[in-house]
Amino acid sequence: MPATAEPPRRRSRLRVALMTIPIFALALGAIFIAPSVFRAYQAYDRIFNTPVPRPAIGVNPDGTVVIIPDATEEVKLPDWDKKERVNMLLLGVDDRDDGVVARSDTIILVTIDPATKQVGMMSIPRDLLVTIPGLGEEKINAAYSAGEESGVTGAGLVRATVEYNFNIPIHYVAEVDFEGFQRIVDTLGGVTIDVPAPIKDDEYPGEQFNYTRIYFHTGLQHMDGKTALRYARTRHDDNDFARGNRQQQVLRALRQQAVSLNLITKAPELLEELGDSVRTDLPPGDALALAKLGTEIDAGSIRSYSLLPATTAQWNPGEPYYLIPDWDQVAAILAEMMPNGTGPAQEPAETETAPESEPQYAATILVENATLVNRLAANAAAQLEAAGFIDVSAAQSAETGNVPTSRIVDYVGDGVTAQRIAQILHLSPAAIIPGDPATYVGNDIVVVLGDDASAQAGS
Repeated sequence: MPATAEPPRRRSRLRVALMTIPIFALALGAIFIAPSVFRAYQAYDRIFNTPVPRPAIGVNPDGTVVIIPDATEEVKLPDWDKKERVNMLLLGVDDRDDGVVARSDTIILVTIDPATKQVGMMSIPRDLLVTIPGLGEEKINAAYSAGEESGVTGAGLVRATVEYNFNIPIHYVAEVDFEGFQRIVDTLGGVTIDVPAPIKDDEYPGEQFNYTRIYFHTGLQHMDGKTALRYARTRHDDNDFARGNRQQQVLRALRQQAVSLNLITKAPELLEELGDSVRTDLPPGDALALAKLGTEIDAGSIRSYSLLPATTAQWNPGEPYYLIPDWDQVAAILAEMMPNGTGPAQEPAETETAPESEPQYAATILVENATLVNRLAANAAAQLEAAGFIDVSAAQSAETGNVPTSRIVDYVGDGVTAQRIAQILHLSPAAIIPGDPATYVGNDIVVVLGDDASAQAGS
């Protein structure tokens, strides 16, 4: 929300939060551009000036979770010098001109361990049933609108909701709007995306509150800002988990595009573009520290996690659709995502032993769907790509209907790559079987999804 006293312009926007890491890297580069430094810092000041309230949460005598009036929550922010873990929320908010209050249909949790230089990303689906302080049990995407109608603000209530339900601190929040996202992509020269499976959406929102058809064919495609936004937003051909995977895929591609460019020369231009589009409560000094850290993080160290195995779909005719969480399973996924907890990160121990092997992210992977569930292999392939694997394809299995238990046929044999794939797809390590060299036909690992994967997907 702008810091000036003037009311914000009401315009159609989707604050798709997919550019936060490159933004902070650009901010770092801006301070070295002497001829344009004043112009850049004017935009810089507009971006990093959004205080997000931290309302105090309590439980009243009736057992209802409420917001305590005129009280704020004290949260210790990370000390970068001490290598403390940083947790951020990236919000995408659909703010329309038709009188409907905005909802945050995109929520991505990002956690960064500065000591080990590991990053975890997890999309929180919009239909997840949670307790929203002061509102009760509702879909998590309702938190933003409820916050906007109060003094808490949308971002403030989303942060409080995530902290209460997921039992983790959220240190910073960032939002990027619809128009700004397109300008960022276009200024970077577009973004290249490898689409794992065809996507056809006949109900994509049009410009005049109508629908328009969009279609993406498979394979590598160089997208401009408008096309990349459509790819990140569409969900009618699959589901919100698949959309979350696509958004993370775009985030990774944008980061790679930013790394491949000379960001220093583009910093003033991009900061001016972002001035009306990006809002974050991350202090400028911490943004610079994050930017520096971002240059030291390998693509393979950015890993994706999914709430799919921790949720169950619930829908009855005439009633809303919900994803019901199993909070014990959610906690287990968070523990995997944040292995050192939410406090000070653990310094890597000094040792003369060889470091633990990394998965072979360049391995060729084929994911086969042996069930009758539409797009099961394509969604799994997108998850693997979002986690850093770069050569993944999807196909229907010749064994369709005859595979009760999934298997991972491992021709790599390093003991790490197949285990990482099982972890990402939430398959049992027992599903891994060694590949017979005599049957090798060009794919280093073949994943055959059976009935157990179908049940896990809630289909």
